[in-house]
Amino acid sequence: MTVAARAKSATMIKIPWALVAVLALAAVSAFAVYRLVDYLGRVPLFALKALEVEGLQILDGDDVLAASGLTVGINVFAVDLQEVEQRLERVCWIKRALVVRKPPDRIGVEIVERRRAAWVELDAIYGISRDGVLLPEDRAAGEPEQVLNLPVISGLEAAGDSLWLGMEMRDPALMALLRWWEEAAVADAEFCLNVVRITPLKGHSAKLQMADGLEVRLPLDGVGRRLQTLRRLLPRVYREYPAPAYIDLRFAGQAVIGSKETG
Repeated sequence: MTVAARAKSATMIKIPWALVAVLALAAVSAFAVYRLVDYLGRVPLFALKALEVEGLQILDGDDVLAASGLTVGINVFAVDLQEVEQRLERVCWIKRALVVRKPPDRIGVEIVERRRAAWVELDAIYGISRDGVLLPEDRAAGEPEQVLNLPVISGLEAAGDSLWLGMEMRDPALMALLRWWEEAAVADAEFCLNVVRITPLKGHSAKLQMADGLEVRLPLDGVGRRLQTLRRLLPRVYREYPAPAYIDLRFAGQAVIGSKETG
């Protein structure tokens, strides 16, 4: 029996000419964009004359210009915007920076500044922002004088052997005290004016030193409610205890009061 050999079938490969055309067009477009950017980066018309800065209260425009690394005369299209943002955000006072081109000769900078929330005592005295970033000890020219009345947070362990301005502190005790202080300032701003020092205690609690020397010990939860309780107690405490040393609100349903005479 003879078996006829099968003819090999030809394989046809269809070339997607539409895709080829799109890829070719993309390549041409990319090259054209590159040439355009290269051209714009050399045109004197686009030489930087000034920064337009928004969001400043503590810093000023000269601070931002110096930190940006930009110089007058640089071509605005030759500037790496992301790199400038990163430089600016290395400044301890700057939480966030957005940099955009404003042709022909401007660059716009939008700044979100940090605010001093309190002072913190570590290896030295620093300012501290609400997000736990170390700020200078000295009051900045743009800061209000009221920051001098902010309390000092103490009783913490310094993180590592060295600290620097702009360092983000990740101490849980510090962050808990900062959150408490922020809520307390909203709940009873007048009371907070008399708090000069805050120290962490065990059991998610804190010790407040008041301007008159009174010590208040209280849990960190229920901030508004506990400050209301303290407000109601204070007149009675000062009336019945001529020299009160402390008020302890850490015990459920009661307040423990100690006098300087009995300790």
